[in-house]
Amino acid sequence: MFPYFIEDNIMNSHIFEHTFGTGHCIQYQRLPSGTCYHADTPEPVVELLEQLRYSRRKIRLYYGDTTTGQSWLDEHDVIGWIGRSTGTIKVPLLIEPGDVGGPALLDHCIVRVDSPRQVLYQHDDFRVGEVELVKGELKRLPWEICIDGAVHARFKSKTEARHFESFIQGNRFSFI
Repeated sequence: MFPYFIEDNIMNSHIFEHTFGTGHCIQYQRLPSGTCYHADTPEPVVELLEQLRYSRRKIRLYYGDTTTGQSWLDEHDVIGWIGRSTGTIKVPLLIEPGDVGGPALLDHCIVRVDSPRQVLYQHDDFRVGEVELVKGELKRLPWEICIDGAVHARFKSKTEARHFESFIQGNRFSFI
């Protein structure tokens, strides 16, 4: 019964526009549940995020270019559970374990969502880029992770670099 409730929520959403004090204007879709998602957020992402909001399941988000599927390679503020803000426009939040609040999601920029054990959603053309572990020139941080030929991060130990390599590629849920 629960999935039907979510689907009904999505199908009965209401589109509205909000102009912020800065003059920036965003179109939202408000679900009957009261949660407001960016109007450009794909329906499968909205459905999944609503299910995750109710279940409070721990997830990892990947933001990126929704046209190409290219990940933005975010490392911080990407792991937690889905909550919701208060106020007149209740947007989804990513809340880290132990916290009571967190940053608003860029829900219209999500290209992948993982649980600790599986991929829950992935853009058809999701990509991280070509990730390579190389020995660099710096003595203090000799191990480098290059993505598409550019240095992305440097590490003291090869093990730490390998953990990061696996994390950024989505093969490891968290870096730590």
